[in-house]
Amino acid sequence: MQPDPRAGSAEERAFAVDASRVVHETIDGETILIALDTGTYYSLTGSGPEIWSLLAAGHPVGVAADALAERYPDQAAQARAELERLALELEGEGLLEAGAPASEAPVGSAQSPAFAPAALHRYTDMEYFLRLDPIHEVDPAQGWPVQADGATLG
Repeated sequence: MQPDPRAGSAEERAFAVDASRVVHETIDGETILIALDTGTYYSLTGSGPEIWSLLAAGHPVGVAADALAERYPDQAAQARAELERLALELEGEGLLEAGAPASEAPVGSAQSPAFAPAALHRYTDMEYFLRLDPIHEVDPAQGWPVQADGATLG
């Protein structure tokens, strides 16, 4: 049995998003995530969207934490701790899974004056309806759901 190339220390761990199970979009500083298999949806606020962007791009935890600490030098320790905490929470919710590390370094950003702790809000009130949504009937070759006559929707 060969060792898993994704295994390693917590700082070396990298993540990926399984697009067949999780959809996400960042709008106006908030990231919305939907777990298609459960119908649970999430809202990431504070530094959450920035952390999500780094982790979903496949940057290892240590590299992502370094990038975040560089952006918030006055709160570097808090930024690192928050990234590590949120990575575990996102993995625990099944929104991120182990993946291969990104080959490129994170894009640098300007330093920011204040770091806002990340918040992951979980909503289950729409599970039933999200699980019934026709988006689950997506044709991988054509993308969006396909009507019976072959015309695509949306």
